[in-house]
Amino acid sequence: MTLKVDMISVVIPTLNEAGNILEELTTIEKEVKYPKEIIIVDGDSTDGTKEIVKKANCKLIVEPRRGYGLALRTGFKHAKGDVIVMVDGDGTYEVRHINLLVDALIKNNAELCLATRMYDPNKAMGFMNFVGNKIITFFFDFFYRQFISDSQSGFRAISRAAIEKVDLEQTDMAFATEMLIQFAKKGFKMIEVPSTYKARKYGKTKLRRIKSGIEIFTTMVRGLIR
Repeated sequence: MTLKVDMISVVIPTLNEAGNILEELTTIEKEVKYPKEIIIVDGDSTDGTKEIVKKANCKLIVEPRRGYGLALRTGFKHAKGDVIVMVDGDGTYEVRHINLLVDALIKNNAELCLATRMYDPNKAMGFMNFVGNKIITFFFDFFYRQFISDSQSGFRAISRAAIEKVDLEQTDMAFATEMLIQFAKKGFKMIEVPSTYKARKYGKTKLRRIKSGIEIFTTMVRGLIR
């Protein structure tokens, strides 16, 4: 059955992104062609992020419990769109490509569409992140018989109906991998479209590589035995 999209929900987790979030919100408002709602789930920022968001045309949810996955899960619960788009609030993803992701999701009748950064000519992803992503993606594809190139992409368009059929529990960076695992085990169709990646302009990354890597591999192994 072809996916019918009356509205999309763009869910953006933020924590101290005052230098990045306004440009991202402005671009989404200007470029996205679909009827939309924008939901910002903020981890109780102290740098003025919340004040910027309050002046924009979007919904602000303050989630004082920290965690990337927890913020997205909170946003998903409030989303009303037929498609949920998740994207980071640090300005590194090309949010103009939301249209490309949703278009591809509909055209291919898929449950999930990832924005892959592996074909980005700018090569803005750091070397260690690139290598780590490649290793994680190799094992995910091997374990779960998929052909994804960028399993750690945080820019995705997802069928809301599909999200409602899985039980996501992870609270931090392993959330993105847990989603792919559960979708793969359900037999959901997952596709990718090439997108670009930009260096962060302001602030510091929240990624803790070693901790996140351990959590992600633990999640992959647990998914095999459940």
